[in-house]
Amino acid sequence: MLRACRRSPGWSQTSPGSRRRRRRCALPRSRLWLWAGQAAILLGIAALVAAIAATTARNLDRLGIQHGFDFLFQPAGFDLGTTLLPFTSTSPVYMAFLAGIANTLVLTVLAIALSTLIALVVALLCMSGDRLLGAIGWSYVEIFRNIPALLQIFVCYFVVLRALPAATDSLDLGGWMAINNRGIFLPAIGVGGGGALVEALGLAAAVAGAAIVLRHRARRWLVLLGVAAAALWALRWGTVTAPTLGRFGYESRWEISPELCALVLGLAVYNASYIAEIIRSGINAVPRGQWEAARALGFTPAQTLRRIVFPQALRVILPPMANAYLNVLKASSLGAAVAYPEVVSVMVGTTNNIVGRPIEIMALTLVTYLLISLLVAFIMHRIDRRVGRSAAL
Repeated sequence: MLRACRRSPGWSQTSPGSRRRRRRCALPRSRLWLWAGQAAILLGIAALVAAIAATTARNLDRLGIQHGFDFLFQPAGFDLGTTLLPFTSTSPVYMAFLAGIANTLVLTVLAIALSTLIALVVALLCMSGDRLLGAIGWSYVEIFRNIPALLQIFVCYFVVLRALPAATDSLDLGGWMAINNRGIFLPAIGVGGGGALVEALGLAAAVAGAAIVLRHRARRWLVLLGVAAAALWALRWGTVTAPTLGRFGYESRWEISPELCALVLGLAVYNASYIAEIIRSGINAVPRGQWEAARALGFTPAQTLRRIVFPQALRVILPPMANAYLNVLKASSLGAAVAYPEVVSVMVGTTNNIVGRPIEIMALTLVTYLLISLLVAFIMHRIDRRVGRSAAL
């Protein structure tokens, strides 16, 4: 390395070439120190965590308190009212933990989708230019973002859903869907020999396939072929079961409980007031000349928004939108207030009362939310990078 960096004839201390050569010579050593420093920091953090864990274990042993994660393999001893995974009272505790995570993800995805849709409508109302529509949009933003999310969930659960008809007077929509104060009963799409998890995975695969088709702008014949294949599969192997009226009301394998409805509606209404401002600011960030150029080319307002404004506004919208989505995920822990079996209610509430391992349960719950939050942030970062690259082309 020293021989490669030796001064050559005609070397000048101020020449650009010499400065570049010196930077190249110093780069490997600087990287080595950087990696060494990062490794030292990681080792220090690991040692600190190990010391805290060892000290906690010694103190618990001294007090005669059981500790460890062996409780995850014990029978749970309780049932869950809402779950996508097969779970009974004899299932191990880790299955209850996984069922709580699945319920948290379902609540988060539904709340994010509904809040984004409401926010888009509210943002367009605020920018409509009409006094009445603008007043409606601004009133929504100012009212709902200044009321606590928990209070809005309580209003949805104890006021809005209680106004629905009783189970004996359900709203029957063509025999395929029923709505009452016990929830929303949907037709179940079944797979031969499969359970709710298989059905949920099939639905997720269908959504992913549709996203791929839209992403690659497939030809119309490919979309029609996919629809025909899905119809053939449904006729040959699939079954569609409508909700049935039992002794105590409607019954269906695909049921949206009142707790889930209240949480989705409450979180969506609350967070939509913040997301609407994010969307409005992103649209306002697009130069006015883009609107005028689109109008000069004969674009309608809807075409201007869809083809010109939104692709440019996404670069401004996506970074704060990721923060709003993370807030929706963390606010899903409010499900414990209305007895929805999400991960906090299942682990910190029910499981902790039965097994009495607060430290381990808190650690599992914290790590779960941390990992899911990092996953959401990573996905939004990748989408942001992709949108930024496509906009730069």
